[in-house]
Amino acid sequence: MRKNLLFFPAAVITALTLSPSVYSQDVFGLWTSAGVEKKIVKGTDLDVEAEYRLTDDFKSFDRWSTGLSLSTRLFRTNDKSFNVKAAAGYKFIRVLNPESVKYKGDSLDIADGHSPQYYLDGSHDFNHTYSYYENRHRLTASLQASYEVSRFKFSLRESYQYTWSDSVQTDRRVYRFGGIVEKYDPEAEDFVQVREPDTDNMVTVWKGGSDKHVLRSRIGVDYNIPHWKFDPFVSMEFFNRIDKEWTLAKTRLTAGFEFNIAKKHYFQAAYLRQDHNDDDEPAGSVISISYKLSL
Repeated sequence: MRKNLLFFPAAVITALTLSPSVYSQDVFGLWTSAGVEKKIVKGTDLDVEAEYRLTDDFKSFDRWSTGLSLSTRLFRTNDKSFNVKAAAGYKFIRVLNPESVKYKGDSLDIADGHSPQYYLDGSHDFNHTYSYYENRHRLTASLQASYEVSRFKFSLRESYQYTWSDSVQTDRRVYRFGGIVEKYDPEAEDFVQVREPDTDNMVTVWKGGSDKHVLRSRIGVDYNIPHWKFDPFVSMEFFNRIDKEWTLAKTRLTAGFEFNIAKKHYFQAAYLRQDHNDDDEPAGSVISISYKLSL
């Protein structure tokens, strides 16, 4: 029985990895975090956490963040099998937005994302926006209900997330190839075809200065394996853009294990899979490792 349960998260991961890809960009990243949880009063905890993320097969810095949250238990049955918890928090996020290259011509066969040299070699107009750092501020409010049956725990969490970004300047290279135009030649007393010169300009653009409203809905299942420290869990989360007519922006599946030492040191290791890019994370796979100290 224990062996079957251990292979449950692994089976989910394998199925996702081998299934036909619907992901617009398949990257591999690493998320690490460490935090401290302090009990304020019975049923109410204060959490402080710092996070650091890598992407591009662990080679590129993606972002770091730090934040705090306050959670409190609203209801619990006498047998402790069902409980409801509310939480609110703030997070400061420092993001590195990678450089981007966009094709600016009319052909449908030329895609964005190639190197600038690709467009230069093909005489294609393009914009090259250089990488830049951006500060984001995130407020969250959530409500979570969980129900324990035997050694299983089923949970549902609804979380409202509001993020606003500070405005920041960055450089953009705007390259345009000169076209063939007709100009009047006084000497010839007629219109002649002339090729205009190429233009290669560096301009300053403003990025950020926007906000975003998201409702995150997560359902999860945990299992407490008897006489063993490592307990498996799996969850599915849906990200809905409230400010865009409740559009489903992406989904995230997480599967992994958690364990604790002396009911004070809590560790979690998980595999995440996301199906779409957004300004928070690229689509693809992530290994997540976290630690929390409970005081």
